[in-house]
Amino acid sequence: MENLESLLETHHRDAFPAQKLKTRAEEFSRNGYLKFDIGELIPAQLFDQVIAESDQLLEEHSIRRDVKVASIGYSKRFMSNVTAQGIRDHGTIINALYKSPALRGLLGSIAGDELADCWEEEHFLINKLEREGDTHGWHWGDYPYTVIWILEAPAIEHGGILQCIPHTTWDKQNPQIDQYIVDNPIRSYYHVTGQAYFLKSDTTLHRVTPMKGEVTRIILNTCWASANDKREQVEHETMVAAFI
Repeated sequence: MENLESLLETHHRDAFPAQKLKTRAEEFSRNGYLKFDIGELIPAQLFDQVIAESDQLLEEHSIRRDVKVASIGYSKRFMSNVTAQGIRDHGTIINALYKSPALRGLLGSIAGDELADCWEEEHFLINKLEREGDTHGWHWGDYPYTVIWILEAPAIEHGGILQCIPHTTWDKQNPQIDQYIVDNPIRSYYHVTGQAYFLKSDTTLHRVTPMKGEVTRIILNTCWASANDKREQVEHETMVAAFI
């Protein structure tokens, strides 16, 4: 962990020259989504450590969730997960990555913003879809910036595909998810193990399609606020209902 910052700084300098960083920032602004290839966001060997730590945490500390969340149209959460507290208490590398100034600096350059800690219960989660029909249904994020790390992915025909409608607004009293689906094109993205994606999660309506068969999809969700967010209070009823 002592060399994490220097490792990431060197890696990002090599992986994201100025013109590429500009292009990726424009893509993120346009789509509310940005995919990172294997070994691009962090070195592959570091990603392997994240996978190993997550597998151990899932084995020892996961909780099964089967709920529907009212404020997002009774969207489904059918999965197993490890909470932020479980990761903090029993993990190492995930905690360090979340706090990394180098990682936040790169993501901030892409987003045109400064990333900051969000509510501690939303710092990170490990989610595992493992049963027929398991899904992370349509929703928005409480905070603007999310990186999803793909720790294990099924073949494309088995589901677990990300679907997005960018540049949308979450009205918690009347989310109108079906209306957004009817009125807008849905962008779909498939990811393999070792990739990651950056999401403008508070303005991108998104879901993961249901699993088909007894296959597994495991992700690490890391979430940040904007340092420029002027809200005095952020509601967390979705998080509380589904994951606490």
